[in-house]
Amino acid sequence: MDIAEKERLLAKINWGHIPITAISQSGAFISLLLHPPTTQEQAQSALIYSTEYQRAIIVGLPSEQEMLKDLIAIERWNPQTDVEIEGLTKDIHTIRRGLLDFLFNTTKLEKARSLLRRAEKALIERLNQKHNLLQNSAKAHAEICQQRYLIGRITETEDGELFWPNIKDFDNCEDNGLITQLCEVFFQKSRISIKLIRELARSQQWRQYWEIAKNTNDLFNNSVSSWSQDQRELAYWSTIYDSVYSAYERPAKDIIEDDDLLDSWFIRQGEKIEGKIQTTMAPQSNKPGRNEEFVMTDQEGAKRVYNMNDPGSRVKIKARQKLLNQQGSIQEQNMPDSKREMRQQLTEMQTKHVKDISHR
Repeated sequence: MDIAEKERLLAKINWGHIPITAISQSGAFISLLLHPPTTQEQAQSALIYSTEYQRAIIVGLPSEQEMLKDLIAIERWNPQTDVEIEGLTKDIHTIRRGLLDFLFNTTKLEKARSLLRRAEKALIERLNQKHNLLQNSAKAHAEICQQRYLIGRITETEDGELFWPNIKDFDNCEDNGLITQLCEVFFQKSRISIKLIRELARSQQWRQYWEIAKNTNDLFNNSVSSWSQDQRELAYWSTIYDSVYSAYERPAKDIIEDDDLLDSWFIRQGEKIEGKIQTTMAPQSNKPGRNEEFVMTDQEGAKRVYNMNDPGSRVKIKARQKLLNQQGSIQEQNMPDSKREMRQQLTEMQTKHVKDISHR
């Protein structure tokens, strides 16, 4: 996103309302606003869900577990798909965790990222398939009743007046197509993607506002419980990035700005906290002598690894490369820095030998 896009998105999230142009039963266009549910409206909708679920069970609608058994019996659902869902979930975690292993190998990183996207897509397809088959369950019925109640309470005209002044007016509304449109927009289509939320949460435009808000305790208009879903997501990811920026082992900027790589970092940090692993992401060698680490890279990754070396190491690398270009090949022990190290080790051994003799 460019700066202007971020500013527009911030304005939308700060407002909290969702504008919609719906089509009525008569074909007329209606401009409406959907405000975030208040605490009272959320509590009432939860009560409606509970009541409608119990009623659905009483009149004979099956629970999800019962419905799945029936679907399996008539071969509309294969239990193997549940196994696939569990397997894909584990595969996604494993692939995501391993992404940091390819930090300096762009080719392998992109292949792993592509594999991750395919696994995510396959998982969503199976979950959606299962969700669609369970639309006649008691739970699905109760969720629809809950959503319809909220739409009846949060829909406003452009002037800020309730479109349905009371529940009775809403219940008497025969324009089910209009209500369906409003439900689809509010509960599905209007949500800002997590990818955009995360990009915004780490942007300079938002970080400045966020830091001031934390000190003044003034964020958005209402209490936290009345924030919109997007407002809650933005605040949540802002706190997550706070922890990343202040982490003792803070990841590099290119990791922070890459959602996949940062998720991989999160997993590994979680493992450290849980005591599953004790080493750091890039452990230094404890062996005497050179403190080097071998990292597999491609051509682009090699440049990044080279830039991570200190100035002294870069001088050694350039000297080695120059000698290789001149002679074509050379044994490790004949490298200039290797010779210096061997002379230094020999001197240290001689000094230690002299001290040992003098103390006999």
